[in-house]
Amino acid sequence: MVKIYLLLLFIAALINGCSSTDYSREGGQAYQPPPVVDQSQSDENIPPRTLEAYQPKVITTAAASQSQNLSRAHSYRTPASRTAVLDLLKQSKTAMDEQNYNEAESLLKRALRIEPGNAWLWHNMAVLQFYRENYQQAIQQALKSNNLAKNNKKLESDNYKVIKQSYIELGKPEKAAEYQEW
Repeated sequence: MVKIYLLLLFIAALINGCSSTDYSREGGQAYQPPPVVDQSQSDENIPPRTLEAYQPKVITTAAASQSQNLSRAHSYRTPASRTAVLDLLKQSKTAMDEQNYNEAESLLKRALRIEPGNAWLWHNMAVLQFYRENYQQAIQQALKSNNLAKNNKKLESDNYKVIKQSYIELGKPEKAAEYQEW
C-alpha cells in the first residue's frame, strides 16, 4: 500500500512539474525559443584567456622566441600528452639551433606520433627539411600544415614563406611567385 502511495505521489509531482511551464504566449502564438548565438563566428565576447585555451599550445620555430613555457602561462592543467609534445618540441628546437638535424627530426617524429593532426608540428618539420636542404619535402610538409591550419593566418603565412623559399632554392622562381605571405 505504501509503495502505491509513493508511486502516485511521484507521478503527481511529475505531472505538476511538467504542467507548470507555460509554452504558449498570449494571442495564441506558439512559444519560440530564443535564437541560438553561434559563438564560433564571434570571438569578441570571450575573454582573451579563454580564447587561448582553444589555440594550439606548441612552440614553433617562429613562436619560440615569443613564449618559452606555454604550460605555465595558463591557469588550467595541461594534459600529459600535450606536455610531452611541448617537451619534444622544445628539445627539437634546441637540436635545430645546434644543427643536430637528425636528433631534431627524431624528436619531431615522436611528437607527430602523439599529435598527428597538429599543424604546428608539421610546420616545424617543414622548417627542418628546409634546413636539411630537402626542399621538396619541406614544400609537402608545409602544404600539409596549411591543410591542418584551420584558418590560422600566421601559420599559413609562415608556411608560405617556407614554400616560397624552397621553390627559390629549387630554381623555380615562377612557382615561388605563386606563394605570397600575408
